[in-house]
Amino acid sequence: MSRLARMGVGAIALVAIALIPAVVPGMRNLTWTSASAVSVLYGFGILSVVILTGYVGQVSLCQATFMGISAFTTAALVNTYSLNFFLAAVCGVVASFLLGVIVGIPALRLRGLLLAVVTVGVALGFDDYFFKDTGFAWFNGGVGGWSMPGTGIFGVQLNNLDYGSLLHIYWLILAVFGVMCFLVVNLHDSGSGRRLRAIRDSEIAAATMGVDLTRYKLLAFGLSAAVAGVGGAFFTLVQGTVQAQPFSFFISLQFAAVAVLVGIRFVPAAAVGGIFMGVFPQLLNAAQDWFHVEIAGSWFNVGLGILLVVQMITLPDGVWGQWAEQMSHLIGRWNKEHPLPAASTVVTR
Repeated sequence: MSRLARMGVGAIALVAIALIPAVVPGMRNLTWTSASAVSVLYGFGILSVVILTGYVGQVSLCQATFMGISAFTTAALVNTYSLNFFLAAVCGVVASFLLGVIVGIPALRLRGLLLAVVTVGVALGFDDYFFKDTGFAWFNGGVGGWSMPGTGIFGVQLNNLDYGSLLHIYWLILAVFGVMCFLVVNLHDSGSGRRLRAIRDSEIAAATMGVDLTRYKLLAFGLSAAVAGVGGAFFTLVQGTVQAQPFSFFISLQFAAVAVLVGIRFVPAAAVGGIFMGVFPQLLNAAQDWFHVEIAGSWFNVGLGILLVVQMITLPDGVWGQWAEQMSHLIGRWNKEHPLPAASTVVTR
């Protein structure tokens, strides 16, 4: 399948997903539309893992922290200075980018487990202090966090108080997510993308070929954090409040686990993984109502752990990677068995 064909399939899939909360009868409500919107937000977090770990081979377990920095910055600017939401969101994304660059500095000397431990320290530090401690109430809003007022764009009100407005928010963030995925796919095939992948394969070989390791490692961390920050900024609209729990270290672990499960080197894994994280817990809640049995919320994590073990044994490249490999094999086999007729040549005298 050509690159243009893949883009077309992706666009069709994006439109189809966008219509689900609007046309499926059982999902035309606040609960399922909110779950769909949260799925897209989680997709931003997983996409940031794809960029950093899938493309560059750097390990980070604080991607949810980058989302939180953007969310709290956006909410603080809107509440404290009455800044326009979209301008505040840009500031939040910039703050995430800068923190990503700072966190990336240890990556210049460390990698693998040691780098992962450093990012764990960053995540736990923000969890316990910047996102919760009342001494940083100017940033985190105090004990209750921030409450986000609705905003508008082109005369359309955006808030999470009714189904129609939340559906508009969902369409907006899904469109932004589609643009981000398109840009990341193009990054993969660009000159910068090839340099990033060279660092993933071998830092020594990349440096020998003239790749500036310092520049591209810091760029990768900053870009990854900025992508997560976009999701964090929109989190404020979808949830209506900004508190620490959605940006905890445990959420970062889930991002990494789901990215590995679906396929950490593939951009579509961000969409599939986001749906898994956002919708599957809601399905567990629905099953509890349908079958009248108590289902613990931890079942999601238990199921994720089991799937990871099975995936590591049977599908090393992840679910999407295995599917893509099989599709490429089938398409190649079809082209071999059904070759296009050779163009005829007309000779004139």
